[in-house]
Amino acid sequence: MKKNADIQKKVRCIILGVCIAVMLTGLGGCGESGGKFQEIDSSGEEQWEDEITIMHVDAEDQNFLAYVDEVERELQMKINVLSYPANADSRHGKVSSLLAAGDASVDIFTVNDEMINAFKYEGYLEPLQNDVMNAETAQVFEPDYLEKTVMVGEQIYSAPYMLDVLALWINEEWLQEAGLTGIETKEDFYRFITYDWGEGRYAYGGAWEKTYVYNELGEFINLFGGNYYDWKDEKTREAVQFFKECIDQGYTPKEQMIDQYDQMLQKFIDGKYGMVCMYNGGVKTYVNAGVYGEDKIHMTPLPDLGGNQVTYIGTWQYALNKASKNKEAAKRFISYAVSKDGNKLYAEMTDRIPARKDLLEEDLSINGYKELQEFLQTVDVQVRPIPSNSMDYLETVGELFQKYMLDELDLDSYCEQMQDLVDKNN
Repeated sequence: MKKNADIQKKVRCIILGVCIAVMLTGLGGCGESGGKFQEIDSSGEEQWEDEITIMHVDAEDQNFLAYVDEVERELQMKINVLSYPANADSRHGKVSSLLAAGDASVDIFTVNDEMINAFKYEGYLEPLQNDVMNAETAQVFEPDYLEKTVMVGEQIYSAPYMLDVLALWINEEWLQEAGLTGIETKEDFYRFITYDWGEGRYAYGGAWEKTYVYNELGEFINLFGGNYYDWKDEKTREAVQFFKECIDQGYTPKEQMIDQYDQMLQKFIDGKYGMVCMYNGGVKTYVNAGVYGEDKIHMTPLPDLGGNQVTYIGTWQYALNKASKNKEAAKRFISYAVSKDGNKLYAEMTDRIPARKDLLEEDLSINGYKELQEFLQTVDVQVRPIPSNSMDYLETVGELFQKYMLDELDLDSYCEQMQDLVDKNN
């Protein structure tokens, strides 16, 4: 009996100990509104409602990463950001290989016009017209741009978030040195171009690497009143002869035929060039280098060279990987990113121009924004002529251009080959 009593006593002690431990554990979780436990728990990744991965062209930009932090909190979504290769060819190839392999590790890709014009035909992207880019949302973007760039039939394959406008930029100090107040007239433009700037200084600088030069080529064909699709047109020929004259007379250097935008901008900032043709995204580079302003580097109206005051536009867009395992979450992100609030937040936090037309009418806190608004009032905008085999086509355009500049082709041969190329690809 005594043995049984001892056993019962031990059992009661064990039960009592367990109860005390449970009570202490409960008290430990208490405090001011249970705040300590909630704080730790709510900060953990397990509290995110969704998780996606984006391969983004601005992945190295701290302002963009701050924007991502804001969006994560807004959407309760974990957003992983991966970098792109810096080179355009490598970037295009990277996305192409991932999509073709059915790789689901990346849910969303940022793409530009060159990329989407190729990828939209390949069947690797999720159409967005029924939700993210429905009729209500699509109407806030340029309809001609959507039709020619991101659509195939009624299908919309990407959602624009950032606008790029091709503009002419000039160094005010160079203008003053040449005794000019502007280059709007043909006479003033040529006076600037032909001015003797001295050793190692060039009136005009370009990004004439073979996959980049088509931007300037098309822009100046418009300025001279030519037609990119007609290489027998005298005005088209006059535009390319202008570039040849710039090379032959030393107004621009041959060495720039290996330069993309990064190299061109650095030379412009360093004082090697007086004028360049560049998209408005370059403002950030000028600001960071301390050379942006009315008395330094700034946008200038397009010169009247007898043609049209027309300039190219492009965008960066979000495209959804068809192989994604997180499509609904990815669509939720893209929908917010291209909404009025989301696009405005992105634009102001990253100093980029929003793609939505309704935001272009607002007073936003963005470097160079007012200057761009004024510029857009003086020009018509045009979509660039980019076919589905975008990179191969643009590379051939550049190769033919460089051969003409280097006297490997005469004018007639160059124009004949360009006409053949355009006819086969449009």
